[in-house]
Amino acid sequence: VWAQVACLSQPLGDMGGSASSLATTDVDTTPHVVKTSPIPGQKPGTSGLRKKTKEFMRYPYLHNYVQSVFNTLKDLNVPVEGGTLVVSGDGRYWNDKAIQIIIKMAFANGVGRVWCGTDGLLSTPATSAVIRCREAGFQPFGGFICSASHNPGGPDDDFGIKYNCENGGPAPEKMTDLMVAWTAKIEEFKICSGLPDVGLNVPITYKLGSKTVEVF
Repeated sequence: VWAQVACLSQPLGDMGGSASSLATTDVDTTPHVVKTSPIPGQKPGTSGLRKKTKEFMRYPYLHNYVQSVFNTLKDLNVPVEGGTLVVSGDGRYWNDKAIQIIIKMAFANGVGRVWCGTDGLLSTPATSAVIRCREAGFQPFGGFICSASHNPGGPDDDFGIKYNCENGGPAPEKMTDLMVAWTAKIEEFKICSGLPDVGLNVPITYKLGSKTVEVF
């Protein structure tokens, strides 16, 4: 599947300006299946999965966990296919890279639209409010938040990721238990590896074939 894109020499739309819609061309949004194997210790707590930043940065640590979340959502019949997902974080070190990975994996797993805060910034309460209140309210099926809350951030400190459900609240234990089970048996993950990074520095809407990224 090929969509249209305006600029390939830098992240899409990362060029300043005001809110607008970006027409696109020649961007590969084909989902790719990548073989992987389980990574021990990917068990989230009530505030999500928290580890040292360098551990998250070690490929494919983040990929395995995000795919395990998507596998769990599909097992529970959450409307991922064609649905809306919120993806943002608290601005700590490596947030920008993690958000791009999650967007590419979301599209590969069937998500139709991603909402992202400007510069990838949304706190946990803000993400909850967006899920519950933005536009008509309760449109997203959930959201990923790249945050380790009060834990210090940085290359030698902490990183975290949590999933909030369609009600804006954190994933319940029955859901996180399934996520953990998937991390122990995962064999592959899906990603649109040909999709360039998306510029998040200004409010803008990207039309990528049948997919949409809305930065607000």
